[in-house]
Amino acid sequence: MVIKATPQILRRISMRWLPDPAFENTDTIALNVGGYFMDLRVATADESLEWSRAGERKELGRIPLTFQWTRIIDSFKSTQADEAAFETLPNGDDLETGMFTKDGIPTAYEEVWRDVTEDTTGDSYSWIIQSNDGSTFMGKVGNVFLWMRQDEKGSFAARKEIYDESKGDWEMVFESGPAACVPKVEQVQSRVRAGGKAGEKVDVEKVEYVIRGLGLS
Repeated sequence: MVIKATPQILRRISMRWLPDPAFENTDTIALNVGGYFMDLRVATADESLEWSRAGERKELGRIPLTFQWTRIIDSFKSTQADEAAFETLPNGDDLETGMFTKDGIPTAYEEVWRDVTEDTTGDSYSWIIQSNDGSTFMGKVGNVFLWMRQDEKGSFAARKEIYDESKGDWEMVFESGPAACVPKVEQVQSRVRAGGKAGEKVDVEKVEYVIRGLGLS
């Protein structure tokens, strides 16, 4: 089963609006740590931001496995919660099924997700933190780091970094939205380690954050 309790990096394999065929036109990953998530979807055609969001993830039921995602920040400026069910496929991927608005019409969809956590390298210490004002999320699982911010006017910015073992450093591979000074991953991680547990507050470059999720991937 793809969806687990431990920190994860999930990659979307395909998207389908029923009854149309499945396709994939994005590079989509999601980080799950504890009861929180960060989701980044980049259009492969022009490497632009298709959609990004972060918030809480709650399990609603086991048969079928059903989750609810509450969007705290969202590049579409939506605050609507999403619900979907999961089914494990024969190859180990998970099939997500639910309803979503497409062109103004509620439409059934299917997404296939794959757990790629073990395909990454790097420190297994994983976390998601949120600024005290709620506007900014930062998260790291394995060799993937995501940063997202939505200001009071709704303007959205996102950044993705990957740890390059050959260089021994983090490399920015995607950035969108208003330019911002993103803290070094190592600096954030040292503050999170000092915090020690979910719910604790930590200071990163004079900004207070709450540790939302913490664990080993």
